[in-house]
Amino acid sequence: MRPSLLRKMVEMDRKMVTREEIVGTWLMVDRGTDDPADEAVSLARYGPEPRGLLIISDEGWMNAAISWRDRPVLTGDSAWHTDAPDAERLHAFDTYISYGGRWSLKNDVFTTQVDFALNPSWVGGEQVRGMETLPGGGLKLTLSRTWPDGKVITAWVRWRRAVPSR
Repeated sequence: MRPSLLRKMVEMDRKMVTREEIVGTWLMVDRGTDDPADEAVSLARYGPEPRGLLIISDEGWMNAAISWRDRPVLTGDSAWHTDAPDAERLHAFDTYISYGGRWSLKNDVFTTQVDFALNPSWVGGEQVRGMETLPGGGLKLTLSRTWPDGKVITAWVRWRRAVPSR
C-alpha cells in the first residue's frame, strides 16, 4: 500500500478534535521541528527546557506563552523594565513569545484572531495551528511555515492538562 494512501486512511479513521477536549489550561511538555536548522534556532531562542502555558477558554478566548525556562532577571529596578540595558531587554524579548485573541476550531485546525501579542506585527492577523489530541489526554499543535529561502518546515508543541491547584 502506498504511504500516502495509508496516511489518508489513518487520518480518515481518526476522530476530529472537539471543543470540549481542548477547553482548559495546558502546560507545555516539549516542542520540536522536522528541520535541524530550525531546531537549532528554536533551541537558541527557547533553551533546552522551555516553559509554556496555553489557556483555551470556553468563552472563545485563548492565550499562549512560551519562554526560556530560567530567563535572567533584568538589571535595574525590578518593578520597571525600561531602565534595563537595551541588550538585556532585547534578550528578554527574543526568549519569550506570547499572543492571544478569539479562537475557532474547524476540521482539526485551531485559528486565533490575534488581538494582542508580544510581536505587534501579529496583531490583527491570524495564527493557524493543526491540532490533535494525544493518548493520555495530551494535545499537540503543529505549525508549518515557509522560511525566506522558500523552505517549508513543520514545528510542533505538545501540551498536558494543568492539574487544578487547591
